[in-house]
Amino acid sequence: MILSGVCLHAQDCGLYWKYKDYDGAVALTVPRWAIHAGSWFLDEKDDRTLIRKVRKARVLVFEGEDNPITDADLQRFFSKAKKRNLEELLYVRSPEARIWVLAKERGEAIRKIVVLVWSKEAFALVSIRGKLRYEEVAELVSRLSKQNQHRQPSSDTVPALPLKIPASIRI
Repeated sequence: MILSGVCLHAQDCGLYWKYKDYDGAVALTVPRWAIHAGSWFLDEKDDRTLIRKVRKARVLVFEGEDNPITDADLQRFFSKAKKRNLEELLYVRSPEARIWVLAKERGEAIRKIVVLVWSKEAFALVSIRGKLRYEEVAELVSRLSKQNQHRQPSSDTVPALPLKIPASIRI
C-alpha cells in the first residue's frame, strides 16, 4: 500500500496530482479502454494500431489569470523528471511561452511522452503512457505532414504572411 502511493505520484512528477483539484483546472485521465473505443472511429488501420498502443493519457490545463503553476513548481518537476529518466527531446522558448517535450524510452520503444506548455496566461500538461516505436511515430508524422501540404486553403482562411526577421550586423 505504501509503495502504491509513490507509484501514483511518479506519473507526472507531482504536477498533475498537486493541481488537478484546483478551481479553474481542467484535469482529465483517459484510461486504456476509452482510448481503444475511440480508435474504432479512425479510418486508417495504421492509425488504429498506433493509438491502441497508448495505455493512458492525462491532461491538465489552466487558462487565464488562474494559472497557479510557479517557476519553483517547474524546477521541481524537471528535477524529478530527470531522476525518473525523462529526457528532454524538444524545448521551444518564445517571449510569450515555453514548450517542452520529454520522453522516456526503454529499448526501441517510447514508454512515456510528456508535453508541457507554460505561459503567464495558460498552462498545459499532456502525459501519454504506452509502447510506441520511433518508426511508427515517424510514419504518422510524415503522413500527416503530407496530408497538410496537399490541403487547399479554404476561402475563409487568411493566408499566412511571410515572416520577416529584422537583422543587424555589427563589425
